[in-house]
Amino acid sequence: MMNGISLALTYPRGGAVLAPPPWVPDPDRYMPAATRTRWPTGAIATPWTFPAGLNYQCTKLFFGSPDYPTNDFLIPFVGFALTEGGNAPQETQSPNADTVIDEAFFVMPNGTEYPILFGGLVPATVTAATGIVYWQVILPVALPAWSIFGVRTVYHGAEGAQRCGSYRIQRHRGEKYWGAADLASVQALAAADGASTAALDPDSLYNTIGNATNSQIQAYGPALVLAKGWDGRPIPLVVGDSLIERQEIAASADERGNMGMIRRWLDQRDQVWGSTVPLVMGVPGEHNEFELATNATRRWVMIDAIKTTFNGGKDIWTFCLDQGGRNDNNTTLSLWQSRKFGLDDRIIARYPGAHMVGMTILPTMAGSSDSGRTVAGYSATSALWNPVTGTLASMNASLIASTRFAKTIDIVPAFMSDSDPTKGSAAELTPLGNVIGHPGNQDGVTTWDTMRLPNTTKLGARIMFEYQPGLWTSRTLVDRTDLGDGTANYRVAEVLATNVQDNAALLGHAYTAADFVHPALYGVLRFVSRLPQSHKAKFYP
Repeated sequence: MMNGISLALTYPRGGAVLAPPPWVPDPDRYMPAATRTRWPTGAIATPWTFPAGLNYQCTKLFFGSPDYPTNDFLIPFVGFALTEGGNAPQETQSPNADTVIDEAFFVMPNGTEYPILFGGLVPATVTAATGIVYWQVILPVALPAWSIFGVRTVYHGAEGAQRCGSYRIQRHRGEKYWGAADLASVQALAAADGASTAALDPDSLYNTIGNATNSQIQAYGPALVLAKGWDGRPIPLVVGDSLIERQEIAASADERGNMGMIRRWLDQRDQVWGSTVPLVMGVPGEHNEFELATNATRRWVMIDAIKTTFNGGKDIWTFCLDQGGRNDNNTTLSLWQSRKFGLDDRIIARYPGAHMVGMTILPTMAGSSDSGRTVAGYSATSALWNPVTGTLASMNASLIASTRFAKTIDIVPAFMSDSDPTKGSAAELTPLGNVIGHPGNQDGVTTWDTMRLPNTTKLGARIMFEYQPGLWTSRTLVDRTDLGDGTANYRVAEVLATNVQDNAALLGHAYTAADFVHPALYGVLRFVSRLPQSHKAKFYP
C-alpha cells in the first residue's frame, strides 16, 4: 500500500519490474522512523567532555518522519560511542562517566511538546560504555506522514567528565544546543528558545570536522528513533562507510536533515518506489573488516534486544544493504575481498535467510591540476582505484558475482563523469551562474566573509569561482540571508582577502577538498539524481 494505492508487481516484456508488490502493513512493529539519527562517536584523540559551568546541557534536534503516520515512539539513548575514523566502527571511544538524562520531550511540527518517559519516569542514568535506556511516548494524535519533528533532551554530567556526542547542530534547520551550570538555568534557556550557547556551538568551528579540539562540537541525543505505524515498505539495515553521510557535516543538510549520497537517495519520495528511512549501523571511517567483530557488537546486541523485548521477535529492518568496503581497500585483491565479504558472512550467520543487497565501491581520484575544476584536470586514476581496469574493477566484479548478495546495485556509473569512465565528476559539470556582489572592500588586504550569489546556490556547498581571469578559488557556504530579489548574501567559512572580478563565473564543487575522497554537496546531488530509484526493486526478496 503506497499513499493509499495498492501497487501490483508487473512485468513488461523482458521481465523488468515496473512497480513493487503491495506493501503488507504491520502497524504494531517498531521500525526506524527518523532521518538524521546517528550513533555517538568519539574523536580518535579525545572523547567529548562537559565544560566547566556548562555541564547541564539541552539539545533540540529535528528529524524527518516516514511517509506514513506514526504515533507510538521508542527512543533509545546509549552510553557507548564508536570511533570515527581509524578503527571505526569499533566501540572504543566510550566515555568513562555516566550521563544523566533529566528530561526529554517530543516536539510536534507545531512546536507542541510531549514528555518522553523512561519506564514512566524521569530522570534516567545512562551507564558509561554499556548503558542503554529506552524512552517511550504515545502521542495523543498521530504524527502526520512526512513531518519534521523534534526531540529535545536535557542531560548532565560532572564538570570535566567525558560524555557521548552524536550530532553536529544544523543551524539552518532550527537546531539548538544550550548549556548552563544547573538544571533550572538550562531549562530557562530552552524555554526562551534563543540562540545556542556560543561556547558549545562557536562560529569558528561551525561545519568543521577534525578531532575533539578542531571540530564542530558534537551534542548528545537519541541513538535511534523507532515508531509503530509501519506500512510494510522495505527498511534497510545499512552497513557502510563515510559516503553514507560524510563529508557533509551540518550546513548542507537537506530540510529533513539528510546528508550524504545514500541517505539522500533512500529518502527520495519517489511516487512508484517510495522513500525509506534506513537503520544506519556505521559511521564515517568504517571498515567492513571491523564491523560485527571484536569491539563492534553493542549496536547489534541492542537492535536484537529491541526485536525480542519490544517487537515480538520481529527485526527492526527487512533487508541488509551493504555499501561499505571502500576503507578495506588493498592492492592485493584477495585481501580486499576477505575484508569486505567477511562482514557479509557474519551478517548471514547471525541472520540466516537475510535478504542481502550489495553496492559497488566508488573510486578515489589521484589528484587534480586545477583543484577539481575540470574532468581533464584529474590525474590518471591509480591502478588500485581505476574502476575500469584496476584492482577496484576486479573487486566490484567479484562483488556483483558474489552469491552472498541476492541483488547488487552498481552505483559507479552514477558517480563518474560521462566523458571519462575512470574519472569522477568535476566542478565544470555544475555551472551555477556568476558571483553578483563584490565581497569586502577589494583592497586585497582586508579579509571578507560574505559574498552575494544567486539565491539558488545551495547552502553548505563548496563553490569555485574565477576571482580573476584564469584564476580560481574556493569557499564553503555556511550561512545565508535571502535578499528577496533572486540573490542572497552567503557567509563563507574561509576568511581571505581575495579580490573578485565583476560577474565571476561560479561553479559547484564535486569534492570537498584536495584528497578527492568525499563528494561535496553538488557532487552528492548529482549522484542522487543519476542513480535510478528503480534500483529499489532490489530491496524485495
